[in-house]
Amino acid sequence: MATRKGSCDWRFDAGRLCLDLVATGAGRADAPDPLDRPERLAHWLMASGAVPQGTRLTAVDHHWLLLFRQLRTAVDRLLTAQLGGRGAEGALERVNALAAGAPPGV
Repeated sequence: MATRKGSCDWRFDAGRLCLDLVATGAGRADAPDPLDRPERLAHWLMASGAVPQGTRLTAVDHHWLLLFRQLRTAVDRLLTAQLGGRGAEGALERVNALAAGAPPGV
């Protein structure tokens, strides 16, 4: 895992976008969520390489913030279950449901 450099203050670059998303929620329970408002989600989407630099993400709002947080939780549950050898009830279905939706307007 490479430490991300530059103007972005993300924890690390895991080489997979889904793992980078999970990493935004990792850490101490009392730590602030780096995806706490739509502007920060839009920044993360660009800084992570999910969308090209300079893309206008004007449609990213609180609804999309909620959806990305739900996705992060579901992927985290899948990873934890895989590593622990147990099931993650409903997590895969939730990831698939979220992936089936349209992306935020750009």
